[in-house]
Order: sequence, then C-alpha cells, then structure tokens
Amino acid sequence: MTSRYIESETEVSITFPAAPSGVTGTVPEVIWSKLEGYTTCRWSTAVIDYVVNPPCEVLWKPYNFPATIDTVNGEAATVNEFGEVTISERCIVRCTIGGQPVTDGVEEAYKRLADYYAGTSLTGVSRYSIDVGDISESWSRRVDLGALGNSGAAELLKKYRKEGAAHV
Repeated sequence: MTSRYIESETEVSITFPAAPSGVTGTVPEVIWSKLEGYTTCRWSTAVIDYVVNPPCEVLWKPYNFPATIDTVNGEAATVNEFGEVTISERCIVRCTIGGQPVTDGVEEAYKRLADYYAGTSLTGVSRYSIDVGDISESWSRRVDLGALGNSGAAELLKKYRKEGAAHV
C-alpha cells in the first residue's frame, strides 16, 4: 500500500534546490512547493515522520519518490526489495523523501511558473463585469488556481503527475 492509512505527516526538515540560473526575484520554496504539490516526485529533500495506522498487516511505503524508509518507531526499518515495510499496528515511520535530480524540463517548468507569477497580480481574485444595455458579461476567478496550467508548467510535468483527479 502507498498513502493509505496515514493519520498525519510531519515535516522534520526540508532543503529546496536553488532556483534555475537566470531566474531572479522568486522564492524557490514557493515555486518548488507548487511543482511538487502537483507531482509525486520530490526535487527537494525532506525528512518526514508519518503516523501510519493500518487495520491489519500491510506492506507500506510513502507515496512520493524517491523515498527511503529510515526507521519504524525509532528502530532501523527492515525494507523489502520494493522499498516497503511490513506494518501491522499504529506506528511512526521516518522517511527521507526527494532528492530527484532536476532535469532541463523541470527547470523550464520552474521558469514558466516563476514568469507567470511575475506577470500576474496575485491579489487573490480577478473580477470582470460589464453591462451594455441588455447585454451583460461577468466572471471571477482565483488567480493562483490555474497557475500551473496557465503558465504551461503542467504540460512539462506530465510524467511526474499524481494519479487521480485533476490538479490544475
């Protein structure tokens, strides 16, 4: 099993990669968090404590990659060839997540998202309304809601995409 049975996740520490060359005026933590929230891949390196509580004995591993299971309840983990541990009761599993090398495509996704944020007013909501006689038109949207898709970064991250519902 992967992410099932997780009661909580506590990030103990995290180190983000630097911004790609040529990108200025960004906060790398914000951009990397947005990119990693869209994918299962982590380019940052984090130590995370998971509280895992399965109803029966399960094989478990974190849902992000790359991942290494370090300890289970403070003791060295016994990991199988698939990177899973056997868990049969509530326990705390400490993992080191991330450290995936940043490829050219991921750097480009970072640059596109950074450029999008630099050129967009991030006041939270955009609204437009016009009335001309009997004709009216209006819309509103959250500016950040579609940032990955609107910037073109999502297209570059397809191979790292999370399973399930759309995230853009």
